[in-house]
Amino acid sequence: GKPSSHFFLEIEAFDTNVTPSRTSPPVFSKPMDSNIRPCASANCEDMDSPQSLQDDMTEYTPNADSYWILFKHLFLIFIIIIIIIIIIIIILPDYLMKKMTSSDTGKTCLMKALLNINENTKEIVKILLSFAEENLILERLINAAYTEEAYRGQTALNIAIERRQYDITQTLIEKGADVNAHAQGIFFNPKHKHEGFYFGETPLALAACTNQPDIVELLMNNSKTDITSQDSRGNNILHALVTVAEDFKTQNDFVRKMYDAILLKSRNRDLETMKNKDGLTPLQLAAKTGKLEILKYILSREIRDKPNRSLSRKFTDWAYGPVQSSLYDLTELDTTSENSLLDIIVYNTNIGNRHEMLALEPLHSLLRMKWKRFARHVFFVSCCLYFIYNVLLTLISYYRPQAEMAPPYPLGLTDDLSWLQLTGQVTVMLGAIFIAIKESVAIFLLRPSDLQSILSDAWFHFAFFIQAVLVVFSVCLYFFSYKEHLACLVLAMSLGWANMLYFTRGLQSMGIYSVMIQQVILHDVIKFLVVYIVFLLGFGVALAALIDDCPENSKCSNFSTLGNVEIELFKLTLGLGDLEIHEDAKYPILFLLLRISFVILTFVLLLNMLIALMGETVEDISKESEHIWRLQRARTIVETEKILPKFLRRKFQLGEWCKVAENDTRLCLRINEVKWTEWKTHVAFINEDPGPTDYSRMHDASRSNSKTTLNTYEEIYDLPETSV
Repeated sequence: GKPSSHFFLEIEAFDTNVTPSRTSPPVFSKPMDSNIRPCASANCEDMDSPQSLQDDMTEYTPNADSYWILFKHLFLIFIIIIIIIIIIIIILPDYLMKKMTSSDTGKTCLMKALLNINENTKEIVKILLSFAEENLILERLINAAYTEEAYRGQTALNIAIERRQYDITQTLIEKGADVNAHAQGIFFNPKHKHEGFYFGETPLALAACTNQPDIVELLMNNSKTDITSQDSRGNNILHALVTVAEDFKTQNDFVRKMYDAILLKSRNRDLETMKNKDGLTPLQLAAKTGKLEILKYILSREIRDKPNRSLSRKFTDWAYGPVQSSLYDLTELDTTSENSLLDIIVYNTNIGNRHEMLALEPLHSLLRMKWKRFARHVFFVSCCLYFIYNVLLTLISYYRPQAEMAPPYPLGLTDDLSWLQLTGQVTVMLGAIFIAIKESVAIFLLRPSDLQSILSDAWFHFAFFIQAVLVVFSVCLYFFSYKEHLACLVLAMSLGWANMLYFTRGLQSMGIYSVMIQQVILHDVIKFLVVYIVFLLGFGVALAALIDDCPENSKCSNFSTLGNVEIELFKLTLGLGDLEIHEDAKYPILFLLLRISFVILTFVLLLNMLIALMGETVEDISKESEHIWRLQRARTIVETEKILPKFLRRKFQLGEWCKVAENDTRLCLRINEVKWTEWKTHVAFINEDPGPTDYSRMHDASRSNSKTTLNTYEEIYDLPETSV
């Protein structure tokens, strides 16, 4: 065999002077290196001889083993290539991203560059993006998000927008930044105001809430941007704009302009009707959070551009001089809608400008028309029935049977008019049950989560309910033979006549006066009573301790018991008592000093302070009493409408059906206004001639149920508008 330790190559018959023949090219029966083969050092034959060539051809004929070896080599090369590709595509990008990202916060070097804006930031960002693109990590670097809980979800695009970098924002979007990424960290969803900044989570909402119209337009022109995207609260971009609105002019101006621009750009009315997780549209959210200026803008928004007219909530039907007739969209406003605007404003005591909201059109006119159409009639009937009920209760209490025997009394004791007595008792009992059920529904069922509103705006509900319970309890005591039923009956009678103040809200002058009384009681009298009772009890116990116990069958002084002491101190408060030395006291001088101290603290200090506070309260409340009265009457109107049967509510429903466009018909309220400061030369009139053609409709056009078509296709051309 051939030795395996040493090989050498031998090339025989090699002549450097031989030139190849041009007529017959060489023919190789084997590959070009076939004349190179191993040869033993001791025995080598002529390798170029025909015989050797023939032997080689015989010896090196390909077989299955040589193919298998070649396959193994190719497979090995393939595996090496795959490993290199994996390293380049997977391992290397992961390694680079790990090096470029903070492990504890998820902040990348691109984010750090954007958080530290300077004159070199654009160049640094360009270098980082180029490096990332060369190493196949561009998309991962751009869309990397914070992992820290406070800023979770924030990307480089959010930071660029927050830093107001338009060029960098444009570059990131062109490079593939996610325009719908949500920043859901705690800082972006604060539970309390000023603990963070809420903007709606998306880049588009961030640009809108920070007043960057150029970036808003850039994002809205991007086909990948989801304008209707909702955040973790269910809010869309319009909800976010309403949330960030404040009560100063500059901020409200940009919010209104941004709101208008987004609505016109999207041309999507559904954007304004979307509800968040609380079931609120942007309009309802503005009312619930007390955003007066934004609410006013949404309610009176009138877009004169014909293609976008369906986005309006106000349509001018006609105008003549200073007089104009407008149609206001009642969608989400009237109580027929779920979670209506009227319900939100009337029952929400957490905002202090509710009276200003109710003064906005069309809410003001809607309440006024409801009052005139049905609420005042129902209110007057309720007043009469309650007055008759109190009269019956008073008569029954006064003309009760005078007998020594225990109740219930036989009818014979009530003279010849016993049947009237029985009828009155049954009527009062049934009335008390009805009032108790009605008021319990008003308190616990209509607004079960808003007891604060009932206590502040409608505490008469509790007064009516307590009176009814006292009457029912008195009847129960009467049938169980307790003479104490008379005490409950008398308390119910006195409370019933006091409750008649509730019906003063039907008249403005009396209603305002009643509001003043209520506010003085709630603000000043209650505080005085709390302090006075503390003094009364403290000094009463001290004075009673200085008097010896009164022996039986002997004449005792007025200060012999604690109850008598309290009564005498109360007389001193009113100036009806005497400051004299009490001889029966253990320490007469100390007894007199305590009484003098009590008079100074109560009669001199507390009473005069109460009078001063009441005067100040009346002066302050007089400016707000009308607003409070309007709020109370608005609540009365809403609650009156709720107790009406459905067929009556449909009968008394206000508004006209208005066809705004094809497949867009809305219920609108007609309001005729006179504005001497505005002269309309163009308001996109619907009708060429002013006013209704039927003279009978001119008295109150809003109360008709006729159908009005807004002819948006035959509208006159735009003309300049002049305001004086």
